[in-house]
Amino acid sequence: MHGQKNVEMIMVDPWADRALFDDAIATVQSAISEEHRKTFLRYADAADLLEGLKVHCCRNAKDCRKLNVCIEKMLLFTDKFAPYLELLGAYVKTSLDLGGWLWGMVGLVLNIGSSYNIVLESIVDTFVSISAALPDYQRLHNQHNHKLHLDNDERWCILLSYAYADMMQHCLDLYHIFCRDIPGEPLDSRLARLEARIVCHRRWIEAEFTCQSEDVATKELQRRQYTEFLSQQADADSHSSTLERLRMAKRMRRIDKIKAWLSNDCAYQDVYEHRMRQRHPNTCSWFLETAEYCSWKNLSFDQTVTDDIDALERTWHDRILFVQAKPGFGKSFISGAVIDDLVDEAENLDIDDEHEPPSTAFFHFNAAHSYCTQPSDAFRALANQLVHTHRHSRITLDTVSLLMRKTLSHVQASPDDVTEVLSLLLRQHPTFLVIDGVDECVDVGFFLNTLHEICCKSDTRVIIFSRPNIKVEMEPTIDLSRVFSLADGMNGADIQSFVSENLHGMADKGFFGINMDRSLIPQVAERSNGVFLWASLVVKYLQSPDLSPDQRRFVLEQIHQLEGLESIYRHILELLDLRPDREKQIISNVLRWLSLSINRLCMPGFRIATAVVSGQSMTDPDAISAFYDSLPQLTCGLVEVTDCSAVFAHRSVKEYLQSLESQTSPFNLHNETEAHKHLAARCLSFLAYDIPKRRPTKKPRPPPLPSSPPSSYVGPSSSSGTSKTTARSDDSGYRSNTSLSPPSNASSLFPLSSSTSTPRSALPSPALTPTPTYPLSSPSPHHHPFDANTPFLRYSSLCWPIHLTRALSSPPSPSPSSSPSPPPTLPFLAPLSAFLTNPIAVTSWVEASWHFHLPPNLSRLIPLLEALKASVPPASLQGRQLRWVLYRGGVWDGVGKEA
Repeated sequence: MHGQKNVEMIMVDPWADRALFDDAIATVQSAISEEHRKTFLRYADAADLLEGLKVHCCRNAKDCRKLNVCIEKMLLFTDKFAPYLELLGAYVKTSLDLGGWLWGMVGLVLNIGSSYNIVLESIVDTFVSISAALPDYQRLHNQHNHKLHLDNDERWCILLSYAYADMMQHCLDLYHIFCRDIPGEPLDSRLARLEARIVCHRRWIEAEFTCQSEDVATKELQRRQYTEFLSQQADADSHSSTLERLRMAKRMRRIDKIKAWLSNDCAYQDVYEHRMRQRHPNTCSWFLETAEYCSWKNLSFDQTVTDDIDALERTWHDRILFVQAKPGFGKSFISGAVIDDLVDEAENLDIDDEHEPPSTAFFHFNAAHSYCTQPSDAFRALANQLVHTHRHSRITLDTVSLLMRKTLSHVQASPDDVTEVLSLLLRQHPTFLVIDGVDECVDVGFFLNTLHEICCKSDTRVIIFSRPNIKVEMEPTIDLSRVFSLADGMNGADIQSFVSENLHGMADKGFFGINMDRSLIPQVAERSNGVFLWASLVVKYLQSPDLSPDQRRFVLEQIHQLEGLESIYRHILELLDLRPDREKQIISNVLRWLSLSINRLCMPGFRIATAVVSGQSMTDPDAISAFYDSLPQLTCGLVEVTDCSAVFAHRSVKEYLQSLESQTSPFNLHNETEAHKHLAARCLSFLAYDIPKRRPTKKPRPPPLPSSPPSSYVGPSSSSGTSKTTARSDDSGYRSNTSLSPPSNASSLFPLSSSTSTPRSALPSPALTPTPTYPLSSPSPHHHPFDANTPFLRYSSLCWPIHLTRALSSPPSPSPSSSPSPPPTLPFLAPLSAFLTNPIAVTSWVEASWHFHLPPNLSRLIPLLEALKASVPPASLQGRQLRWVLYRGGVWDGVGKEA
């Protein structure tokens, strides 16, 4: 948009000496870009315009249906306004192609907008609204043409030109939405004034046609009122600061609504802020000085090609830089340094003073966060950041104003809506995008190809950090010269600085005793092989209070034995195995919950989950609060605590725990079946032993455990009344059903804030759904969620059947030896028995399940428990418990169905 300027067509002089047709066309010619001037089409009439739009529609077969709908709606405007242009042809003497320029501007706006369907629909709606306010020119001309005597009436032509200038200005305002930032008044104010002017224009022209030719005084009065209204309107807007403040407050409310509609989750910001606090001073500066990064960053945002789609498609790969390095290299820290560098240096880049400095938006994919894995998560976050960053920009406010016309009927933006909004924002503003951890995206190919489509519509700059084991799958294939592979030694100085500062500090404090050979310290960095994560873990390992000074010195002397991530993980787990039993139990719980929880737990829920002891009532969970802050030290750095979650220090920690190499450790998670058994046991223990204590009424005594089930019990059949809904659901036997309400005969065990169910956005734990459900609105500060005092209630109620089903669906393979295999370990059996024999616990579970929109159902779980009977001796305690559980489970399943 180089050389573009914003020229307003002001129509305030009631005694102007010439019509505004020339000014309107001249303004358009100077305002549109050079690229658009080259391709500008002047259509002969409205039919020619619609035909041209249909041809363009056929070229965009992907969105042909929506474009056809927009074309049909535009008929309302063209049919209403075409007679006005015929009036101009009949009564205005000019050599200008007035109709050609107007229809050409309409076509230009619609052709550009066809790349952004959700905005195009809103643009078409503005024309439809205008058509509703326009006078019926055709009817007036047909019925009252004989009353007009306009020979040499220059005043008539001047007044008639105002409507033409209004339409041209409206098209120009819409055109500016697709330009770089333009100063001026936002579209909402312009639309309000335009509608008022059209109403006044309609009143005037109807009076012109209906008044008798000899009634000169009436005509003159109507003309004066029309021009004075335009003058007063301009004066009122220019002198009303209070009105402008009210308008700005309304615009900020719209910004908040659009951000809520985009449904962004802030977990990625937690990752960035945590890494920023962890980053060692003066590290990562080497990357900011590399030629590859500098050439990418300093590539100018070329204003002249912003509207040249062909040029954007030819050069898109020059604007994307892939940075790849092996796991643990420190890519997340480097990406954080890049974000800070781009934000700090934006004002100093080689950009002319007439244009805004580039903004920066970022996203961190993270498999540990349920809202940081989908491609749509990234696009929602990026769009949300840009809306907030440019909330005072005129063109962004114009976009938001248009979106508000379509989003009121949509609770949440669809992925396509989000992509179109992001693409338009990137067209409007020069932007850097920083994407980290793309290898943790669940659909890398879709993400990269969508990003390619976005880059072909704007000159945005993108830097992507990933592991080297992912393929750069973009169509057309990315130029391999744009893949920047980081070699092992490139971060050597950073690692040396980090290790030296930490280990020398430890030596000064006596961690290594008095006979410390400090020449051993540089060897640690040399053994890192470019893996910053390894160096960090070694430092944390040496800081463990479980090691004596002599042991720490021995580790330094034999540092080669810890070389590699697998080796340091093995040594850390061996060290953790020396901890007291209670600490080992907590560590095991933490590792299981972080690895295999169905959904990421909220912080209060996670604290309770890790404090639950299987088969017994939980001690005061507040007593373990201090343990939260000590989690990194307790786990020797394997787990980190951020502002809103506990996570593995690195993705490779979970990968190692689930690998064959960790099988000899008691903390291994290679056998997920056993881990799910323990997690199910803790959920059931919480429901059986802790939830009933919260009920104010007296707890009923559970019936005694019989030696065998009643003789009438024959076990559940395979059908057991399984509903069609359950048969189609996931392994839990649950299916979200927001239309269901709690059963009317269920007693209320917890005080509800209202008669309706608590909205999902008010709950601290993520929804139990296959894909992320984004909060739709913020809860009122006076609203208390259903489980506010029991943050683990939702997860334990909804997820214990899932954990148990997964544990029982994959039984261990039989031993090949001739000796009989030992009976399976069933840590969940005692808590399950206690749960099913406690009516208060079961009723609490039923009520909570209905409240959270996942009706209780055990019909798929009971057959799996039935299959265990063959491997558990019937005379053993576990055998008796199992048969009793099957009996009670069948009873409660029937109650659940009746409810």
